[in-house]
Amino acid sequence: MTAVDEALQDAVTAALRERHGDRVTLTDLRTLAGGRSGVTLTADVGGLAMVDAVVVKAAPPGRRPVGRHDVLRQARVMDAVASVPGVVVPEVLAVGTEPVHFVAMTRSAGEAVEPVLAAGSVRLPAGLVRARAECAAGMLAALHHVTDIPARPDGTSEPVADLAAEVARWRATSEATDPEILVGGALLAELLEKHLPAASAAPVLVHGDFRLGNLVFTGPTPTGLIDWEIWGITQPGVDIGWFLVFCNPDLFPGIGELVDGMPTSAELVRCYTEAGGAPVTDLEWFEAFGRFKMAAIMAHNLRRHREGRHHDPFQETLPPTIARLVKTGIALLGG
Repeated sequence: MTAVDEALQDAVTAALRERHGDRVTLTDLRTLAGGRSGVTLTADVGGLAMVDAVVVKAAPPGRRPVGRHDVLRQARVMDAVASVPGVVVPEVLAVGTEPVHFVAMTRSAGEAVEPVLAAGSVRLPAGLVRARAECAAGMLAALHHVTDIPARPDGTSEPVADLAAEVARWRATSEATDPEILVGGALLAELLEKHLPAASAAPVLVHGDFRLGNLVFTGPTPTGLIDWEIWGITQPGVDIGWFLVFCNPDLFPGIGELVDGMPTSAELVRCYTEAGGAPVTDLEWFEAFGRFKMAAIMAHNLRRHREGRHHDPFQETLPPTIARLVKTGIALLGG
């Protein structure tokens, strides 16, 4: 354990004791296996009723706690939705700002599996795949009914992003990639801007990365919606289009597989509306936007790998998927 890890473990222990009593103990702070979302750690805990392990998310040392590293912002939204019927999130147990910003939360029991992308290593029964996907669609509808959005620490409201701002945000990501990787990305961005739909629903709280791989389940029962780095307030279709990307194996050549039991996009949208979600208009635009966003993120991560900023050989398997996402996104918009 490094000096930073030791200081963080001491700080988390102190924060937990301040909120939950001096009998709390924290041991074996370590990297959470499978965690890809910033600095994600886990530790054993004692002295807390019904809790024997926690997850600690922290801003990377030396990095400003802004954007996806603003873990206190993530804690605020999890607190805000914790009591919403139909939405299940980890309980925030403590937060702190030294030696880095951090949040300690309960560790959701179970597994988080992206069926289409994990079929080579985790093969779930068809009935369980369908049950989890339909449950997720229902939870998304419940999430989109949240109206009590937590204010910022200075008392100001979180900004509302219109669809033009959403496209601009991910276009900036796409333009920071190698154009030889994201072939056609600029055209897809232009088509999204050209066919920008009018707002068809009131802005809602969106998770930003809502998919089965970010929902922990025990069997068919959800135990926690995790990874809130890019939550915001915008049109609900932003979450829907993104969710549908991960349920379509055709978009992931070479790395995704057809999974028995996975509902079709139409079935998942129907589950969403039957659970109380607003009727989805301009669905093809939102699906194209989800594909553009995914392609931009993948191309950005591949460039980081090739430049040696984040070594991850898996990134070299992504070019066919990036190409398919862009090509089908363009086709959805008639390009």
